[in-house]
Amino acid sequence: MINMKKKKLIILTSSYRMDDRKELLPAIERYDGVYFRLLRKYMREGKLPNVDILILTEQYGLISARKKIPFYTVRGRIGELSLNEEEIRRIRLDNLKKLKKISQKYSEIYINVGKQYLKLIEGIESISKCKITYATGNGLGAKAAHMKNWILSL
Repeated sequence: MINMKKKKLIILTSSYRMDDRKELLPAIERYDGVYFRLLRKYMREGKLPNVDILILTEQYGLISARKKIPFYTVRGRIGELSLNEEEIRRIRLDNLKKLKKISQKYSEIYINVGKQYLKLIEGIESISKCKITYATGNGLGAKAAHMKNWILSL
């Protein structure tokens, strides 16, 4: 039996900076923040061949980076959820159901989301048996450097 290396998963928060073209765009192209630029660069360079990307949004919950989405105006302030407790609970349960269904195919999940957005996947450790790594560092630059180092270690 061939021992195939399991895939890895990146979960990333949607960004406030977006491409405002009117047509539907894959989420990885629609969102245009620092982390998305970094991921697109490494994708072009072929450094993410065995990595899937999910994007955590208020609007859609967890979505594939390939899902085509329209431009929309972000509610609330940067890094804060504009959801009430019931909406957070509903989205979290839906996100955990999705993650439970797919997590067995990953050896590691890398999570780069803000503190507020963690509420939308709270409990992931209890539904996944794989290694979970959180982006660390204070501020955008430190977290981007952590993510870059994680990618380059693949």
